[in-house]
Amino acid sequence: MPSLNDSRPGTTVRITGIDPGQAGGSRRRLLEFGFVPGADVTVIARGATGGLLVGLGDARVALDSRTAGRLRWGR
Repeated sequence: MPSLNDSRPGTTVRITGIDPGQAGGSRRRLLEFGFVPGADVTVIARGATGGLLVGLGDARVALDSRTAGRLRWGR
């Protein structure tokens, strides 16, 4: 399954899960932000170091590339 890092700016994907290798506290934090299975996420921009700015509902969230790589999606 592709990760959020594989998405281009302007695309919307549906989260299918978080990589099980994610540490418990960070995983919980992502779930609290709303990165839950079934959530639609729009990639707004990619930073120079590989991080992403994504839209999740009405919020905009910046993710580093390591965290974005742990979020799995499907269409």
